[in-house]
Amino acid sequence: MDNAVLTLALTGLHWVARIALIVSVADLLTGFVHWLEDNYGEEDWPIVGRSVIAPNLLHHTQPRAFLENNWWRSADYQVYASIFVLGAAFLGGWLCRDLVMVFVIAANGNEVHKWAHRTKVENGRFITWLQDHRVIQSRRHHANHHRRLHKSHYCTITLWVNPLLDNTGFWRFLEFLIAAFSGVLPRREDFMVEEKMGST
Repeated sequence: MDNAVLTLALTGLHWVARIALIVSVADLLTGFVHWLEDNYGEEDWPIVGRSVIAPNLLHHTQPRAFLENNWWRSADYQVYASIFVLGAAFLGGWLCRDLVMVFVIAANGNEVHKWAHRTKVENGRFITWLQDHRVIQSRRHHANHHRRLHKSHYCTITLWVNPLLDNTGFWRFLEFLIAAFSGVLPRREDFMVEEKMGST
């Protein structure tokens, strides 16, 4: 193989791996926040109770209710958190392009989450193509979160991070640590939502 071709191939592989890692870290962040929302906190808590916990609990009983939110209403807290973290990284001298991309993608996690609750007609051809070709999370993949009492499939962007975290017991281990050190148990929800994700 020609050296130039080999160099080009290795460069391409490097960028594919780098992009996959950036997206995976962003997806892990969405999963971590989603896991926190689903398992801890009460509606009467100051600030986050009414603005984060209550809408999340509503989503569990009425999964398509949040589709009425515009992009900003879906991403506002993620944007604020991203600005805070990136600002701290800038002040600490750690800001870099990859970190910015992680938080830009993570801030849009709820938008991808919304697509996983819409039908093919609602999503249109492009988003449906991305879902069908496993570029972003599909409706079928995310439906597992709602069928399993909201105890798995917390990550909202890809199809590959959830199986790794769920199969290794990552979330249950975090819950064990929190219970062991604080005595706080995950919130229990004794209902199951079977949602028709749509096929048209």
